Amino acid sequence: MLLRELFEAQARKVVAVMPGGFHPFHPGHKSLYDWAVKTFGKANVYVAATNDQETRPFPFEVKKKLAAMAGVPESNFMQVRSPFNNREYSHLLDDDTALVFVRSEKDKNEEPLPDRMKIDRKTKKPTNEPRYLRSYTGKNVNTHDEMGYMAYGPTINFDFSGMQIKSASELRATWPEMSDEDKLKAAKLMYGNGAEVAVKLLDQALGAKEPEMAESIELKHNLQPGKYKHSEENVTVEINKDSSVSFIQPQEWEIESDPEYIEWVEGLLAGNDWITTEVEEPRVAEKAPPGREKQVKALKKKFDDPGAPYAIAWAQHNKKNKK
Repeated sequence: MLLRELFEAQARKVVAVMPGGFHPFHPGHKSLYDWAVKTFGKANVYVAATNDQETRPFPFEVKKKLAAMAGVPESNFMQVRSPFNNREYSHLLDDDTALVFVRSEKDKNEEPLPDRMKIDRKTKKPTNEPRYLRSYTGKNVNTHDEMGYMAYGPTINFDFSGMQIKSASELRATWPEMSDEDKLKAAKLMYGNGAEVAVKLLDQALGAKEPEMAESIELKHNLQPGKYKHSEENVTVEINKDSSVSFIQPQEWEIESDPEYIEWVEGLLAGNDWITTEVEEPRVAEKAPPGREKQVKALKKKFDDPGAPYAIAWAQHNKKNKK
């Protein structure tokens, strides 16, 4: 036994701190928090987060609000600069208190790690003196001034829009692509009665998927394929080869969800007030000259115009035949 171990004080109380990024706070975090509450007591468990937004989207106040919706008391959700620095929690610690950091089992290989030895500054080699953090065993814990502890709780996957999500990064990647209905369902799973507010906060931080506009729609008209502009109204359309109509302007209209606008445009199409800006000429099916199929295939890789390879091949074919 080392001499200093004779003077190490046994702790009579434990303060457990759950540090994390919480971008955003989700059911996996809540499960770990619940495990910490069961292990150390609700009054003794604190959640700590920074306000760092350099690489992550959520400010501290939003993290705190989402965590509160999930069931973490606001009084126990605290802002820190360095989550694993024991000095950040000095106001929570008495002389007879142990400090335990709580992390998920999936973070067992992430720094800071417990049970490491200090490094000699001169030799740059490990010494026989342990660093501050030790593994938490639940027995014979010492006070925070001597050492701190790292406890690892269970990791869970949670069903999120039909997918098994286990990290905030996966959630951030998934959120913008979800439908409004799936977002609300997921928010109810994570934040209960605060779901609608949570959706707005998540949309603000992570972005919302832009509503899809229909590329074309079936409307009655007698126009040939091409692009047309109305002579009086600010409407430009493109008539496709299949006679469907694509809207070029105004782009802000969501034609699938505005039947009144569709009816109005259909009325315009019935008139003769359209100015032709570009009419597509009927294209005859292209055919390679005899024996020049490979040449046409090679030329297609060099030209964007689908007719160019055939034109070149036929020009060379005709020139050869004239000789």
